[in-house]
Amino acid sequence: MRLIAGFILMLLFGLSACGEGPVVIPERNTQVSIVGDQFHINGVPTYQGQEWTTSYGGHYSVEGLLMNARLVQGVFDDLNPQTRGQWTYPDTKEWDPDRNTTEFIDAMAAWREHGLLAFTLNLQGGCPYGYCNDQPWDNSAFAPDGSLRAGYMSRLARVIEKADELGMVVILGYFYFGQDDNLLDEQAVITAVENATLWVLNKGYTNVIIEINNECNVRYDHEILQCARVHELINIAKDISADGRSLYVSTSLGGGAVPLTNIVEASDYILLHGNGVRDPDRMVSMIRQVRGMDAYRTVPIVNNEDDQPWRVDAQGWGETGNNFTESVKNYASWGYFDFRLNHEHDDYNLGFQSIPVNWQISSGRKHDFFRLLADITGSPGTPVVHADFSDEIGKVTARISDVRSDAPLEKVMLVVNNEIVSTLEAEPWDFNLSDPPFGEHWVKVRAVYTSAERQVVIESPYFRNPWWPYGGPAR
Repeated sequence: MRLIAGFILMLLFGLSACGEGPVVIPERNTQVSIVGDQFHINGVPTYQGQEWTTSYGGHYSVEGLLMNARLVQGVFDDLNPQTRGQWTYPDTKEWDPDRNTTEFIDAMAAWREHGLLAFTLNLQGGCPYGYCNDQPWDNSAFAPDGSLRAGYMSRLARVIEKADELGMVVILGYFYFGQDDNLLDEQAVITAVENATLWVLNKGYTNVIIEINNECNVRYDHEILQCARVHELINIAKDISADGRSLYVSTSLGGGAVPLTNIVEASDYILLHGNGVRDPDRMVSMIRQVRGMDAYRTVPIVNNEDDQPWRVDAQGWGETGNNFTESVKNYASWGYFDFRLNHEHDDYNLGFQSIPVNWQISSGRKHDFFRLLADITGSPGTPVVHADFSDEIGKVTARISDVRSDAPLEKVMLVVNNEIVSTLEAEPWDFNLSDPPFGEHWVKVRAVYTSAERQVVIESPYFRNPWWPYGGPAR
C-alpha cells in the first residue's frame, strides 16, 4: 500500500499546477553520489587528490570527505504571532524570512571559496538560541497533516538551486525536536517524509542527501522519530524513487552518542555529533567504534554538528587537539556549529544558528573555522573586509586584506540600514556621505569579485552607530 501511495504522490508532484502535463525539470549541475566511504560530485571524489600536510609533517587525505557546516536556519520563519517579534533584524526592526534566505544565498559563494562543500538545512530549523528546552515558536515546513508549506519550499528551492550552481551538497534535515509535535500523529510524520522526499526527487535535485531528524535520542514526541524506530522512516525515504533516482538517507544522535545497530544498518552514511565531546580522543573513539560495528558497511562517516573547538579553550583551531582536525585525521567529515551564547545575544555578527543570522563570515570564530577549512582542503579562501570609521559622520574607509591577483575586486559598496547608499569601482575605497540618513545607523562594507566564474560577496561586520558613541545622539 505504501508503494502505491508513493506512486500516486509521485504522479501528483510530477504534474504542473495547471494540469497541462508533466513539469519540465531543468538540467542540474551537481550530482552527489556515495562510492564506498567516499562522496563523489559528478562522478569525481570530492577534494580530488587533496592531501592536508601539517606543519609537523603529517599527511592526511581529504579526498572523498564532505566538509560541512550546520546552517539549519536558511529557510527559517515563525508562524506564531506571539513569538515572531523575537527575531527582528537590528536595522529594520522587522523579521523577514525572504531576506534571511536571500542573505544566506549571498554568502554561499564565500563559504565555497574556503572549501565548504556541504551544509545542513532543516525543514523545522533548530533552536534559535543554540540550545532550548521549550520551543513555542512555529518553524515548520510541514503543516500538521504532513503537507508542505509553500513559503518554506519556495525558499528551500532557491537555496538548493544556488548550491547546485556552486557545486555544493545540501544535507536536508526533515524534523527537529520541539517542532515535531506540530504534526498531528504518526501518519502525519510518514506523510511528511513522503511529501518532502518526492518534492526533492520531482524537482530533479541531485545535490541533496537526507537527515530524517536531528538527534533522534532527544525529546521526540512521536515514537517513529525516536531512535528505536527511526530506521522505519529511513527505509521509507530510501524506497521512494522517481525516474529511477532515489536519495541517500541517514539520521543523527545527540553529541557523543554512537548510532544504534538499526540505524547503522539502514543508513547510507553515518552521522555523528560532537557537541559535548570535550576530549578529541573521544571523537576518535566514536569514529572507530562505528567502523568496528558488525552492522557497519563501508560508508562515509560525517560529523555534521560540533561546537567544541570554539567553546572549549583546550581545543581551539590549531592543527591538532580539536574535534575538527582529529576527525579529518581519522577520515571522517566534520561540520561547524555556531550560535550566540547568552552573553552574546546582542551581537548580531556572531553565530550561524541564532536568529536573526548574519550569514557572512563576520566574527573571529567564523574566520578561525573557515581559515582552517581552507588550509585543510587547499582552497583559496576570500579576502577579509574591514570598515574603518572616521569621527566625522558619513566617512568610512574600506580596508580589504589578502586580495588575490587573479580575482581583483570589482566594486565595493557602503550599506547603511540594509540599503546600498554608495558604490565605488576603483581604489581608494573611501566613502564620504554628504547627507547620511537620519536616526540610528547600521553600517557595513560589501565587496564583490569573481572567482572561478562565481560571483563572491564578502562583507565587514555590521556596526551599530559607528560614527558616535553607543547610545549617543542621532542626527
